[in-house]
Amino acid sequence: MNDKSQIDIKFLIKDRYVHFVSYRQGFFIYAVSAGDKRYTFPIPLEDIGTATMNRTDKAITFMRWIRKAIDDKTLIEANE
Repeated sequence: MNDKSQIDIKFLIKDRYVHFVSYRQGFFIYAVSAGDKRYTFPIPLEDIGTATMNRTDKAITFMRWIRKAIDDKTLIEANE
């Protein structure tokens, strides 16, 4: 990660997995751990269509939503 204000998407998806956290008000919330940090990001229900949302999946398959969360500033560093 070069610039602290912009997270490198490659750092978040390469050889990593996402994990379902919760569902709230039309959004699935997933988390991805990278290094010693954990980030959460939303996925709007209307984006899902007929897809199956697994509890755990490869982060690369969620790249679209991770990138959108970075751009929209909805990728949140989670407190554990």
